Order: sequence, then structure tokens, then C-alpha cells
Amino acid sequence: MKDIDIYNLASQVLGDITHDLNKSRYAELGGELTITWCTEKKFGAYASSLDEAGKPPKHCVTMYYELARQVWRDAEELCKFLRSIPQDSGVDKLYDFYGDRVKLPKCFNDEELVNNIFVAAITWVYFHEIGHLMQEHGVIRDEYWEGHSGAVKIADVYDFEASNHKRLVGREALVSHVTELAADFEATTLYVFELLRHINDPDFVEGEARTEVLSGLIYLMVCGLSLLFFRFNGSQPILPTEVIEGSHPNPLIRLELNVPQIFESLDMIGKFLDHGVDRKQLVWLCGKAALSATLYWSMTKTEKHEFDDRFLLKGLLSNSVVLQYLQPIVACWDEILPRVKEVRHFGSPLGLMTFTDSFKERIAGVITWGDGPEGKSTTS
Repeated sequence: MKDIDIYNLASQVLGDITHDLNKSRYAELGGELTITWCTEKKFGAYASSLDEAGKPPKHCVTMYYELARQVWRDAEELCKFLRSIPQDSGVDKLYDFYGDRVKLPKCFNDEELVNNIFVAAITWVYFHEIGHLMQEHGVIRDEYWEGHSGAVKIADVYDFEASNHKRLVGREALVSHVTELAADFEATTLYVFELLRHINDPDFVEGEARTEVLSGLIYLMVCGLSLLFFRFNGSQPILPTEVIEGSHPNPLIRLELNVPQIFESLDMIGKFLDHGVDRKQLVWLCGKAALSATLYWSMTKTEKHEFDDRFLLKGLLSNSVVLQYLQPIVACWDEILPRVKEVRHFGSPLGLMTFTDSFKERIAGVITWGDGPEGKSTTS
């Protein structure tokens, strides 16, 4: 597909979502959502809240054409790479863990595979920006950053390649990280609901094929989300650190949080709306898709061009450094959540970031010194 066709497709997809949100949400609030496109060669997007206090929301999302172009090219290259894996090679055999070596859903043709990865990725980015706006993260950051009087409102919230748009430290970095993760959570929730809405539309897919198509779309969604965060991360894996700095969390930690949210959300919703995919299948679909994206990225985009398991999902609770990083994140979210609920314009309660009691206990209980288990693993 030519670049101009990619731009047109992206504009159409996100334009339709904008229209639907205006009709279903913003009209009720007396507000307006707009989308604009920027030609600057940046892989990113940003959200702008233009409304005045006490008045209906005037929100704008700015997307960069370069993001759309690169997402499409990455999707094309991923599919080409997966098809080219030699049969019975060591890489091919990695898939045996998941029960078969099928690397791309068979219910879609070549064009549909790329298209579905692309739509999933750019829609998720758009929903991430909507998440910032739904929760008025400009207001939240202004109120909870140190040294801010509230006289000057922060209107724009940026998301750019390598997550280094602005080097923040201290309280500002903490609140920025928390609100980024909260926007991720809203985005994933919105996308899951949108996915299920489409799959239950009889005009989109016939009943008997619904489960297979849903499974394929979940797989391609995780591929698209993984490609996004790998692109934000870059060619070298950013090692986790407990120090909170910069405007954005480590992209690989964000991926570690978002992928489980996908299968947890679908599993929970499946108890009320039978979509035909059980929890084990969901976990395996997501894990297999993340493996496919990791193989592609590490074997084509890194200097050594070989499988690098540092890009692979391993589980947040297995890394003591990540556990330490999450301690202030959880505490800060508990602090600002009541205010977020006050200013949040719309959305399902499921879209508010949550941490279970057991998750909090695991984070609080990390022991990295002496004979503690995390201390031993860190030393080794």
C-alpha cells in the first residue's frame, strides 16, 4: 500500500471513531471531540483539552501521519517475517509450547492480516489519547505536580517515540507515569469493548465463525500492541529500573501490564457474554502473539539480529526491580483516584485502573536485601 493510502485509511478509521464518540458521548455532555493530523516525522500522538472549568469538554487528539505509516510497515514486515520462518527450525519449534506452529490466523487473507494489525494498533493509540482526555490528565498533573499553583493549566499530554519527550524527575515524573498507565488501562478497556461490539454484529461476522474470528483478532491485537511498544522502546531493550524518571514508563513494562489486562478483561466479560474463548485459550493466544512480535523485532530490528528474550514477556511479579518501581505507582494512584473519578467525563467503571489486594501485597512484600528471595535473585 502506498503511503497516501495508509494515511487515508487511518483518517477514515479514526474519523469514524471520532464521529461515533461525538454522537454517543460528547453530545450528551454538550462538548466536542476533534481529530487533527500532523505531517512532522514523529512516531507519536498527543491529546489537548481546550475546555474551560465548568464548561462542556472541548477535546482534540493530534495524530502523526508517521505513526500510521510506520505501524502499517511494521505490520507488513511482521507478517512477511512469520511466513518466512523455516519449517522445523529452532525458531519454528518455539511454537510447540502453544500446541501448534500456526503463526498467523488462517481466517484472514494476507491483506486482512496487515489491515487488522494496523487498525488495532492505531485505534489503541487513539483510545490512549482519549483516556488522557476522559480523565483530564492535564488537570490532574497540574494539581498534583509539585510547585504548581493551578493558575496555568497543562493543556497538552504528549506521547512520542522512545518515551523521552520531556525528562521529568521526582513528583512530576511519578504523576506522569501514573497517568500514562491509567490512559493505557482506559485504552485497553475501550478497545476490548469495541472488539466485542464488532464481533457480535451479525453484519461483521456470521455466528458460526465468530469464535475463530475473535481469536484471530485478539492475536493480531496483541501483535499490533507489541509492535507499538517495541517501536516506542527502540532497538535496544531498556532495562527496568526502580527509579521513576522521564515522562513515560518503560515501554516493555507497559506491555507487561497491558497484555494481561486484555485476557483478564475478556475472561471476566466472558462470564456474562459467552464469546467462546476460555481463559486458557486467551492466555495462550496473547502469549503466542507476543512471542511472534518479539521474534520479529529482535531478529530484524536489533544489531545482532537474533532472538533476544529481554523483549519477551516474563510476568511483572517475577522481577524485583519492577516490583519496587510499582510501589510508588500504586500509592500515587490511590492518592489521585478520587480526584480522577470527580473529573472523569464518561466511561465504564472497568476503565479505571485497578490493583487487586493480592497484587498490592506482593508489591509491598518485596525484600531485596539480606536473605530475601528478591535479594538472592538480584545477586545471581
